[in-house]
Amino acid sequence: MKKIILLILIACIFTGFSFGQDILDDPIFAPVLPDVIGMGNAVTATAHGYEALFTNPAGFSKADGSFTLLSASVNPYFAPTAENIDNFELALTDQEAAIVLLSDLVVTNGIGANVNTGIAVVGKGLGLGIIVDVDSYARGNTPLGTDVDAVGTLAAVAGLSFNPHLGPLSIHIGGDLRYMHRMKMENVSVVDLMNLGDDDPATTADVNLLTGDALAIDLGAIIDMGPLSLGMSIRDVGGTKFIYSYENMDTNETGDVDADYRIPMQINTGIGYHPDFGALAFFIDPTFTMEYQHVFYQDPENTPSFWTGVHAGTEIRVLRFIKLRGGINQGYFTAGIGAKLLFLDINMAYFTREMSEYAGVDPNSGMSLEVAIRF
Repeated sequence: MKKIILLILIACIFTGFSFGQDILDDPIFAPVLPDVIGMGNAVTATAHGYEALFTNPAGFSKADGSFTLLSASVNPYFAPTAENIDNFELALTDQEAAIVLLSDLVVTNGIGANVNTGIAVVGKGLGLGIIVDVDSYARGNTPLGTDVDAVGTLAAVAGLSFNPHLGPLSIHIGGDLRYMHRMKMENVSVVDLMNLGDDDPATTADVNLLTGDALAIDLGAIIDMGPLSLGMSIRDVGGTKFIYSYENMDTNETGDVDADYRIPMQINTGIGYHPDFGALAFFIDPTFTMEYQHVFYQDPENTPSFWTGVHAGTEIRVLRFIKLRGGINQGYFTAGIGAKLLFLDINMAYFTREMSEYAGVDPNSGMSLEVAIRF
């Protein structure tokens, strides 16, 4: 117990944890993966393989590890219907048409996308990965009254997990270091984006590109008791501080950002149940999960309600290579499907997430597709 407390204290020092300061919340590093979001984002107690890099480092020592030669995910934050796709294609060539065509989508659902790609080796107690993640989202009461947030992160993760046994208990204890280089634009109005590059000095765009670096520490544990698993992860222990500089995209003015930006610490606790179906497991092999996630935002206005932290999911393997997924993510249903043929791993999911502090207020729906070469 003393060693665990010492590790947490050291982590707080490295991540720059401080008291009595005004701290601004920076976006959490959480690439969208269809196998995770399809299960309602509830994998803390069952984390393994590639997903363990973003959820629970204790999963590095789980038996079902993987070598991901390349993973590429595309995740539009809107339903990719034929009508929406046609509207986006037109919007790329006609600015006036874009305002009309996308106005309803911006107000009712919001628009944006997450794109991520990575390579990783996870298994036998080791977790190594390099990930590039780009995330953008826009929503407003009117098209011209919309603000846009965009974040691009290059992350390198390195961690270890140990698997001691205590009688019938199989314990996984892990941690990792996560270096991040980040570029972002926050709360940029659509009007400023439209004026970007305009030579008229009366329409100077207030668009700042922030660039910074940070080092994060994650800790986790999983206890396996036969078919039952208990899991806990502490992401961004103590809060992960970014030191930013800025460049104005219109005037090219540069300087240091005089603000304390931190990714808030997040604690996830969950339970998993994987019943043993014996010989029938070849045909149907289910896993059930449930967890609660709490993010320690510094801004009181960001403090989420209890229900936005509730997650639950199910994954059913059929004939060993097909995976059917379903879940509840912050009160909204999710669904997904995956298939692995030799080294080709394909996963898809439909999901809805809550963008406000209270469940049911500002839902945002989207799709997720991953294609990976995985061994």
